[in-house]
Amino acid sequence: MTTDFIEQIHSHYGLALPQTYLQFLAQAGEQAYDLVEDGEVEEWELRFMALDDQYLANTADLVDPVNPDPTRLVPFAWSVSSGSNYLFDYRGNADEPTVVVIEHEMAMVWEDAQDEASSPEEAQQLMDDNVREIAPNFASLVARLRPNEG
Repeated sequence: MTTDFIEQIHSHYGLALPQTYLQFLAQAGEQAYDLVEDGEVEEWELRFMALDDQYLANTADLVDPVNPDPTRLVPFAWSVSSGSNYLFDYRGNADEPTVVVIEHEMAMVWEDAQDEASSPEEAQQLMDDNVREIAPNFASLVARLRPNEG
């Protein structure tokens, strides 16, 4: 993670990644985490995407096909246990995005949404249904993370 790559990502999306996220990532390194809810592990081995020269290509290949708004929903992590993707949702607040998840097993790809829908608006709604908010901001998500011991 270098300043150059972070600036490339900011430029690509026209948005700034949250400082709390960048600070966390600098300290976390390659550590995997479990996502805990009420003392129970909800997702295990959550891994954060490297902010490097492959980030934009990887997100385009792996996440964009199920992402209803690739310019405002920015991927930052995935779960090894489920394949789900975690994203910052800038659609409501460009300064402090919410954290959303796209569940791998349940997500619809654009091509299928367009085939099933009778209008572009209906296809967009099907894609929007891929997204579920899990935290109001990154700090709230971090409060639910525990280092994965596996």
